[in-house]
Amino acid sequence: MDVVTYKFLMGTSAFVIAILGVMLAATAIQPENGIEKLRKARNILVPSYFVLALLSLVCCFTGYDRRVEPASTLFVASFQALLFTMSMLVFIRPNVVRWGIVLRQAGGITVAGVILFVALFCFADYYWGLFYAGIVAYIIQLVIYTRLFMLVYRRTVREVEDYYDNDEEYRLSWIKTGFYSALVVGFMAIPVLFFTALYKYFVPLYVLYYSFMVMWFVNYYRRMKFAMPVITVVPSAAAASVKKPDGEVAVADAAGKERLLKEKLQKYIDEKEYCRKDISSDRVADSFGVTLSFFRQYMKTCHGMDFRSWRKELRLREATRLFDEHAEYGIDEVCEKVGYNNCSNFNRDFKQMTGITPKCYRERVHGEAR
Repeated sequence: MDVVTYKFLMGTSAFVIAILGVMLAATAIQPENGIEKLRKARNILVPSYFVLALLSLVCCFTGYDRRVEPASTLFVASFQALLFTMSMLVFIRPNVVRWGIVLRQAGGITVAGVILFVALFCFADYYWGLFYAGIVAYIIQLVIYTRLFMLVYRRTVREVEDYYDNDEEYRLSWIKTGFYSALVVGFMAIPVLFFTALYKYFVPLYVLYYSFMVMWFVNYYRRMKFAMPVITVVPSAAAASVKKPDGEVAVADAAGKERLLKEKLQKYIDEKEYCRKDISSDRVADSFGVTLSFFRQYMKTCHGMDFRSWRKELRLREATRLFDEHAEYGIDEVCEKVGYNNCSNFNRDFKQMTGITPKCYRERVHGEAR
């Protein structure tokens, strides 16, 4: 890659990343209990934006140095892998991240970087051995971070779906997409160490990712508000807390509880409460005046299914009724009215129950013209 192109890329990336750093610093984070670490993650990422912008600016003026650039790229890539992984973990489970551990890892990366640069300028005979060892360590770092992220992500999806008794992964998929995008950028840094021509692709790619990271912070609260009751729970507090009914139903014997619960469930059906969105089984049980464990056991015993399946069946029956009685309703409108957040899930569940898609069902009821 020629010097002019390299300097242009570095200068442009320095300017853009500095602007993004300012935008990230100005991002307002809601004072929500449990997401204090999100603010701390933002405060750690902001300096990293400015440091990278400064490094890019220095490279713009000095030009490409075949000795220094590969070592600095490896060092920066390892640091960014740490910071971005921890930020993505904070997005889905703030209380998992321990900043003491993060700082120790950052210290280890810094020490390794210093050793690499000392070898580059003072002990050239040892440099290449340390350089290749650094690449191996970097790959291991990416593998470990990927495994850690997937474990936390799957746990979060499982707990959010358990909380709402509904399919909710699609609402968290943007975080997984973001992490894998960062992983692609991270692995792309490896061939860049050896093939300088790839810089013209690599630099715009990581600048684009930095842009997305800012947008994720800006839109975080709007996207993740539904999951706050789950992801902001402190594990020790969650284990210590015991769900109790609100006192509305104070019946000692199980038979009496079941009778009253049956009446409340019938009212729940009559008033079409099952069409409300983002209402967890925990809250439903609490509104009925019973514990969640008693409610789940009752559903299994008396209805032969869990609450999620039971509510889904009611929603889909309501959907067929709306299609039958309202030719003017579109699929998206019915999906919304029966409590689905996502049309893909609605189409899938509807087809599983009826054997045909909502579109085919609607056409069968009202004719092809509709």
